[in-house]
Amino acid sequence: MNISDKIIIALDFPTTEEAKKIVEELGDEATTYKVGLELFLNSKGSMVDYLVKKNKKVFLDLKFHDIPNTTAMASIFAAHEKCFMFNVHASGGKKMMTEVAKKVKEFNKEVLVIAVTILTSISETELKETFSSTFSLKELALNLAKITKQSGLDGIVCSPWEANDIKKECGHNFKTICPGVRPLWSLTNDQERIMTPYNAILNGCDFLVIGRPITKHENPKLGFNLILDEIKLALQVQK
Repeated sequence: MNISDKIIIALDFPTTEEAKKIVEELGDEATTYKVGLELFLNSKGSMVDYLVKKNKKVFLDLKFHDIPNTTAMASIFAAHEKCFMFNVHASGGKKMMTEVAKKVKEFNKEVLVIAVTILTSISETELKETFSSTFSLKELALNLAKITKQSGLDGIVCSPWEANDIKKECGHNFKTICPGVRPLWSLTNDQERIMTPYNAILNGCDFLVIGRPITKHENPKLGFNLILDEIKLALQVQK
């Protein structure tokens, strides 16, 4: 895997025109993109085809969450879309995730199937208010990560703050895909639990999902390369 593959650029745009403009500006240096609900629906799925034709890797971020059979059928659709990775919600449960892993791996063993633990926009206070939970964010994320691995999925979406502990619990090969990553020169926006790209890599993050620090930068390619430099430095420190 190239170092640049570690940066998954979030194309959080309402139109294909805006998304394609960023892809063109970034050129060959950027290899991997996230297509979420907004862009997928507004483009009627065409943005995925566009990226695949441009030889880009696609993380299809639709967060499937339903009864086991329905989620498994949706997951097979995602695998058909030539994505290198897609996700489901871990809170759908072990039975749901096991069915997804079984059906997808029968069809395509190469695609990475990951699960979302706790959204990075949720704070400790909101967690307690919403779920009346006595667990901390980290405890709940760790529990969901363990269930995800037991179900046969490849990794999880998690906060960079939980990545290192999840690696310890689930093993080095269990993938950690982390939003909530912001360089010091970027605004935090709606993310609660953030970390710099440098520290995120040191804390066990395999992939960094980054949007606005790149896509809203006055020079997107410069923003991308500044983040790439942080990652390279962290990888050197890890050796």
